[in-house]
Amino acid sequence: MHADTTSRNELEIGAKLGAIIQNAEARERLVTNPTEVLAEVGIKSDAQIFADTADLVHLVIPAQIDAARLSADDESYFEELGKAALGNCFYEDMPE
Repeated sequence: MHADTTSRNELEIGAKLGAIIQNAEARERLVTNPTEVLAEVGIKSDAQIFADTADLVHLVIPAQIDAARLSADDESYFEELGKAALGNCFYEDMPE
């Protein structure tokens, strides 16, 4: 999502989710009861939550890919995709 198309509400929701993800207890609650926690921050969703651990990292595959940017070997686009896929990995204890 680009900053120029991000609404204030989306930014507020993102900030709330960021705070939840950074707090171990809140993060666990999000994983165990995502529908309730997401509703509390303003998201009506039946989304599945996949939490990374020291032994398991989930990759996010975007729903839509910009084929023109891929075929043009657009480095900045590759960086965007990488951040989307791994940018939110969270480790309380870093893996060895």
